[in-house]
Amino acid sequence: MQYTILLNRDENTREAEDLEQSRFVYSIIEALELPVDEWNPNEKLSVEAKIKLRKTFSDYSIHVVDDADGGIKVFADKELIGEWYKCKYKFKKDGSHPDPKERMYIEMSVKFWTTFEEPNEE
Repeated sequence: MQYTILLNRDENTREAEDLEQSRFVYSIIEALELPVDEWNPNEKLSVEAKIKLRKTFSDYSIHVVDDADGGIKVFADKELIGEWYKCKYKFKKDGSHPDPKERMYIEMSVKFWTTFEEPNEE
């Protein structure tokens, strides 16, 4: 699956990417119907919540592996069930905007796949 997010040029791209990655992992965990009711993917996790979440993942043999280059792989029982690819960014200009400070923006391209997607969603 692929989609695009438009960001203000002053927006923190790392925070936006972290939020989208969190939503991605949450969607997989939700599809697996694991008990993570206390996790809100739209909010930053506390240290205690991260520890509890890791324990839940471990109990169900779920492994979330960060490749340290913007990608993530999600495994269940050593089987790859989802992958988040490194985001791509483009600076864009909207000449129609009256405020010159608001003409530049960032286009964030997100691409991922999961085993839960329908085959025609690509």
